[in-house]
Amino acid sequence: MDIRVTSTVVEIATSDMARALDFYRLFGLDIPDPDGPHVEVELPGGNTLAFDDEQIIAGMHPGWTPPTQQGRVALAFRVSDPSDVDALYEIITGAGHPGALKPFDAPWGQRYATVTDPDGTSVDLFCVLS
Repeated sequence: MDIRVTSTVVEIATSDMARALDFYRLFGLDIPDPDGPHVEVELPGGNTLAFDDEQIIAGMHPGWTPPTQQGRVALAFRVSDPSDVDALYEIITGAGHPGALKPFDAPWGQRYATVTDPDGTSVDLFCVLS
């Protein structure tokens, strides 16, 4: 078998597209305004982050219902300086989004924090400490 994955798309099902896009724009992502129930943005490193309205997901997958508890998948955004973790955490929580884990120096060698998007997805912020 010689099949190879050529790229990665992380897809978020959202109950409120505008609120979700506003949240992820706080990370500096240049997300276009949607012209329907789906929007994508290329991430640094060549991967793609996609957003779909929950109604679209439910229409494609009969019986699908939105999760009612925190999922098993988290997103993580790496920044270039440890102070950027703190600054980004403040920007996001200052905009009214929950901070699940305040910035700290983790024993595995990273400055680390976690925020939560409008649909309950954990989003980690980190920088490798020198």
